[in-house]
Amino acid sequence: MRYLTTAVLLTVLAGCGGEEIRRYRVAVNPAPLSALAGSCYRGGTPPPLRVEDRNLFRDFEWTVWEAGRGDSAFLELDAPEGGWRLGDAPPVTLSGAIIGDGESFSAERVMATSDGQVQESMSLRVVFEERGTISKGLLELASRCATCAGGSPLSCDTRLSFTAREEVLQE
Repeated sequence: MRYLTTAVLLTVLAGCGGEEIRRYRVAVNPAPLSALAGSCYRGGTPPPLRVEDRNLFRDFEWTVWEAGRGDSAFLELDAPEGGWRLGDAPPVTLSGAIIGDGESFSAERVMATSDGQVQESMSLRVVFEERGTISKGLLELASRCATCAGGSPLSCDTRLSFTAREEVLQE
């Protein structure tokens, strides 16, 4: 009987104040990807022809959930197929659960030689600047490589704005 009472009490406590899960339908404006700096391209010059998508946004579903402590949360997101392409620099292919403070989330992947020389790195940062039923923010992307594109270094970064509609879920 004592075990049954303990089990019932734990079940009731677990149901109270459950962790909040926020799911977002996100529209990312990819327009800055059509106007990347020369440092994103071999020879330092953007190609003479480029594709510009006007009024065409990339849509995603992102989920934010508490990490068990009041000051941290996880953002689950996926990269577009093939990653975020930044000129001739390696695409940013980071996806998965990224830890942050609930407003800002960042991740980085570094590829280094055995002696610690960084050969390639990519990073992303998601910042919610306005929070509400409709949220707004920035997706910051960066890609660097020491010897890509025929041995020359490339460094590229850009900022994409997003708008997100929140659906609050309880679990």
